Amino acid sequence: MAEIYKGVFEDDKGNRYYAASDTEITYDTAGIPLNNGGDLSEASVNFTVSSSRKALTAKARFKALMGDIAKWLTDLGPAAFYKVADDFTTTAENYLFTARKGKQLKDEVDNLNQNLNGYKFDVIDGIPSYKAGADAAWVPFSNPEVYFAQYSFPGDQSTIPFTLSKAQLWLLTNGNWFTQYQNQLKLQINGATVPVASYTKYNNCYIAKYDTKQYINSAASLLVNRSMVVANAYTYIMLIGV
Repeated sequence: MAEIYKGVFEDDKGNRYYAASDTEITYDTAGIPLNNGGDLSEASVNFTVSSSRKALTAKARFKALMGDIAKWLTDLGPAAFYKVADDFTTTAENYLFTARKGKQLKDEVDNLNQNLNGYKFDVIDGIPSYKAGADAAWVPFSNPEVYFAQYSFPGDQSTIPFTLSKAQLWLLTNGNWFTQYQNQLKLQINGATVPVASYTKYNNCYIAKYDTKQYINSAASLLVNRSMVVANAYTYIMLIGV
């Protein structure tokens, strides 16, 4: 503040105008004009935070400049004192991410999403889950669960009830229930029979798959009827959910 301006005018945009003939020179304690190398280091000033942000203007009064600066700092908040990092490696506190790196990160995430073939991932009711497509049901990730394992059945007919919590069921058995006795072994969910999606034979072991992701949390049962099968065969069954 080298000069005191007695006539100061401000328009609606915050621009200040001064009466050129209405000024007087001010000096520091050593008598040096403040507009010509005077020392302002020990001066104090009362000011009010400006009501809106505006660019700093030349020859503005010291308290007005301080009010304008304070407005900028107030609006910026803590970010006014942060540094800027233009990388993906900075972990120190009080650094801001650049928009350029933000856009680069977004592009990489978008590219990953495009490569997921419609699969989405989220935490549903505290359980990590996935689904294939917007209209599909959420399927929880979890450990395999053995619903049933039996060797040497005590009787010809058995019904094994359970609550389904897996997207797929795998049935392991030493008998061909899938072409010869398909009506003797049934997976029922909500009272309806669910067909085998596929099966494979390895030596004397059959492995069948059931797709059950649309039946999560439903009541299910495995119906086994050995009254028609070959004696001493079809002796073990294991049902596993994944």
